[in-house]
Amino acid sequence: MINSNQGWTSMTLRLQTGFDEKGAPQYKDKGYSRVLPSAAQADVYAVGEALAGLTSYDLHHIQLTNREDLTRI
Repeated sequence: MINSNQGWTSMTLRLQTGFDEKGAPQYKDKGYSRVLPSAAQADVYAVGEALAGLTSYDLHHIQLTNREDLTRI
């Protein structure tokens, strides 16, 4: 039997850093680990926007990744 426990969540900001020679947008990802899984999505988004505001790049989107820890019992 397998036991499942929710682990930490991570947040990744996708920032648009400019354009390539063909005019396609270029992106850079900046990751932040150990986001509380219980954090409200609106709060996580607000923090992501605030962090992106500290850069000179435009925020394209925010991605949340939830980790689940599996153990055999």
